[in-house]
Amino acid sequence: MNTGVLRHAIRPAVGVLPLALAIACAAAAQAVPQPGVTTGPAQPGTSSSPAQPGTTVKPAPPQSSPQVDYVVPENHRPIPADTAPAPAIDWQSLHAPEPVEPVAPIAPPPRTVRVGDFYTPAPDQLPDEILNPVNGFSADAEAGLSTALNSVGIDPSRSDKIAGMTAAGAVGGAALLGIPGAAAGALGGGIGGGIIGAGVGAAIGAGIGVGIVAATAAAAGAASGGIGAAIAAPEAIPVIGGGALIGLGVGAAVGAVGGAALGAAAVGIPMAVLGGVGGGIAGAAIGGAF
Repeated sequence: MNTGVLRHAIRPAVGVLPLALAIACAAAAQAVPQPGVTTGPAQPGTSSSPAQPGTTVKPAPPQSSPQVDYVVPENHRPIPADTAPAPAIDWQSLHAPEPVEPVAPIAPPPRTVRVGDFYTPAPDQLPDEILNPVNGFSADAEAGLSTALNSVGIDPSRSDKIAGMTAAGAVGGAALLGIPGAAAGALGGGIGGGIIGAGVGAAIGAGIGVGIVAATAAAAGAASGGIGAAIAAPEAIPVIGGGALIGLGVGAAVGAVGGAALGAAAVGIPMAVLGGVGGGIAGAAIGGAF
């Protein structure tokens, strides 16, 4: 076959390669999260009232939770104030569960994340549609545990303390083990996924390059045998190699992201559950002893 015809057939495909590379790079750049600016969490507000003449204002005792004025929803109660130490558990007075009045769940102040004795101002980026169900689920679970403890003869204030520390300990334990576990899993999964994705992407990209060369040669009127020669010609190397390079980059990026997500879930979730159970047990022990 005439070499000039092959060059003429492949030349348009070579000209398309820089444009395709630019588009792929732009798409990959948009897919990578850009570093943003996060705002610090709002601090919980406080309310104060003017002191009355002739009265002495005592300093408030240290609190384990925010004590502010806020509207408490129906069938809820505000965060209990630590005005006095909770009575110790009288192990000799404990008995089998008996019917008791259900403990009302605790409603935290607005825009506050509260899980037991753990509380923090909610970030501005956290919408109420997520914050409220999280707080509600935590408060219901805490109230259920308090009710169960009351039913066996534990003082209500001690029951509150145990339930609050149990919930907070579960959150702390889950974070203590779950976050490092998720990070390790994401690292391993990202590396493995990136390698696999790079190989698959390179193969797909090279195949697309071959298709571009073949289609260009066919459009130029080359015979079927000439298409094979066009693909093997030196002029086809930039097209096929460029396609493989683009596919390698895109495949590696996609594979790394997918592998990191799978790795984080596979390792982080079990570790978080294990940490939550251990932290909850430790919190219950602390709440019952102090």
